[in-house]
Amino acid sequence: MNETEFGEIKNTEIYLEQIKKNIHKKSFSDQNAFKKEIKKRHDKKQIQMLLGRVEDQIEIKKALSHFTTAFFAILSLIFGGMLNYGLRLVAEAGDAAATIIIMVFYAAAAVWFALSGGESKRLKKLTSYKRLLQECLDELPEKKYFRRKV
Repeated sequence: MNETEFGEIKNTEIYLEQIKKNIHKKSFSDQNAFKKEIKKRHDKKQIQMLLGRVEDQIEIKKALSHFTTAFFAILSLIFGGMLNYGLRLVAEAGDAAATIIIMVFYAAAAVWFALSGGESKRLKKLTSYKRLLQECLDELPEKKYFRRKV
């Protein structure tokens, strides 16, 4: 694996995954190895920058979650209108309209499960990286500078 220079990092999540993939699913010993690697590659200021970027990504994820809710609210309005129209078609045409309505419902449910599941996994991964970076900062020794008296 090529080590990326700190100044070349474009996406914090991708960079942290390059160090250790799926760390949120690993054991404590693997997570400790990840923290040692982070502390070996970066100083305290760089770790703080990485932590800040991860916290920003978490906040953006939380802020954008309302778009998913709004999408499905609009979809439910459309589905409700279609259901009303579809029931009239069912009375006239038969089973074809009922089948279409059920297929649209299942498709909407599948999309919702896929979107919410993916977002949940990504948020879990980001919070895991946040916790590990915070632990790295806590484990770093405090540097104290003393003036020597001569």
